[in-house]
Amino acid sequence: MLQLDLYRIFEDKGIDNPHYFLRKNGFTTHTTSRLLNNKVDSISFRHLEQICLLLNCSIDDLFSWTNEDKTGMYKDHVFQKLKRGQRKGNITNSLKNLPLDKLNEVRNYIDQIAMTEKQNGKSLD
Repeated sequence: MLQLDLYRIFEDKGIDNPHYFLRKNGFTTHTTSRLLNNKVDSISFRHLEQICLLLNCSIDDLFSWTNEDKTGMYKDHVFQKLKRGQRKGNITNSLKNLPLDKLNEVRNYIDQIAMTEKQNGKSLD
């Protein structure tokens, strides 16, 4: 089943109050509620684009897929990349528990990624 998976992204981005975040960025209360409660049978391209721009993500990042087919018919389907593993919690909490030397290693790694993205003409804003 294909479904919108916004809470995963909000968690990864460190957004503690997704409802407030969406409302602050122009979504109506009704739309925000539908999106966050996964009561979405359809979603406009305008909303998809707005969410992706706000969260600096691609459209496929917004969705997750669970394969309910037991025949193995879809084992090579492109949707396989939308299968999401078990979440381990907010990355911020993991970072808080690291010793300072390991935290500096993480910071250096992030700086390397940011530099590579900048060199490739991608913005991390």
